[in-house]
Amino acid sequence: MSATIARQIDLDGPVGKLLHRRPLKNSTVMQSFGIDPVSGDIFVLQVMDGGLRLGDEPAVVDYPTRKSRGDLCLTRLTESGRITGHMYLRGFGHGVNLGVENRGGEIWLWTEIASTPNSKNEGYGTAVTSFRYTDGDTVTSGTSRHTTPYTPDPAARFITPTIDRSTNELVLRYSLGGTHWARYDLAKAAAGVWQPVQRITPALPVATFQGYTSHDGVLYTLQGEAYGDTNPLPGNTYITAIDWATGALLNRQFITAAPGLEYREPEGMTVTVRGGVPHLHFGFACEDPGPRTCTIVTLSAAPETDGVKVLADWQPITLAAGVAVDQNAPQGRIVSIGGTPTLQLGGGVKGSFAADAVIGYLPDSLTPSMTVRGTVPRNNSGGHNAARVEAGTDRELRLFGGRSTNAITWVQLDSFSAVWR
Repeated sequence: MSATIARQIDLDGPVGKLLHRRPLKNSTVMQSFGIDPVSGDIFVLQVMDGGLRLGDEPAVVDYPTRKSRGDLCLTRLTESGRITGHMYLRGFGHGVNLGVENRGGEIWLWTEIASTPNSKNEGYGTAVTSFRYTDGDTVTSGTSRHTTPYTPDPAARFITPTIDRSTNELVLRYSLGGTHWARYDLAKAAAGVWQPVQRITPALPVATFQGYTSHDGVLYTLQGEAYGDTNPLPGNTYITAIDWATGALLNRQFITAAPGLEYREPEGMTVTVRGGVPHLHFGFACEDPGPRTCTIVTLSAAPETDGVKVLADWQPITLAAGVAVDQNAPQGRIVSIGGTPTLQLGGGVKGSFAADAVIGYLPDSLTPSMTVRGTVPRNNSGGHNAARVEAGTDRELRLFGGRSTNAITWVQLDSFSAVWR
């Protein structure tokens, strides 16, 4: 399974990050996500919480019923992880995959619909549909609020969509005597004209399926399970690349990214293109016990220059209260050096640190899943001229070594460089 094509994103490449342990509107596991190609806003699907009562419901509904019916919650977040809106979708399915379409500034979402319960009494879609995003709205399957559902075959089950932006196509996955993927012209599908361009039935290895996406002639799938007694660290997450032209498996890569996350269940995939460079994003549901959170990591197709690839360019670090800039404002970036993601910091801070202290807060793209640390220069006092700085999984940048008898008055961060996971 080592065959590759030139357009394939390197599945063995260094991994960056988009979101880190972000809460969603509901507390359940993230099932899938999509990204608006214009604003960069992130849309996440999850099964609705139990104990909620929507406006026209006579009483609260428990979680097993929501799951059986296929009731979903859709959360909208900014690129920085701030929740800006939500919707509820009743009778849609499990939320296995999601397509986000921007029509002249208006967001349309493609999802499964017409949910029916499986043998485990979990609702999954038997068709696909689209609907306009409206903050706070509730859309119910079988109403005029969504477009006419489509199915490739009345007997097909587990039908889900994604959007391939490289070809402006809608891709469907469905089960019908095997698992199939089919491509459709997106504009025609949006107009209700369904004419399949191609169908493939690749021999994907058996494992728990968690999502898929498509870009530039390659279909990518995500498989794996959460950490647990039978699936300890480093887990069993795999991404597989499949050639649309032949249906052949190009590569199957074991994924060790973000090893320090709690729970770490792989969920959802999509591709974005920034500055002409494709980025393959895949997600992990986190926290055990919940409420679950959302982490999204990224494989970039950007080329290396002399063995170095920028995964997250220089970004400002927000200073903690009582901390001031010393000469240059603190900032950080993630670069891959010889294939190893590395956190680099720059700038400096000053204050009166008479104890270990938080000096700043990292953006999601710089936050590790396991604490990283480095040694930096400080004011020379009592024979001490170095201090330890740690970047934590809670986004905090901490300074260690200050004491009431030997306060740290400044540190320079330019020498900080540590392996980032």
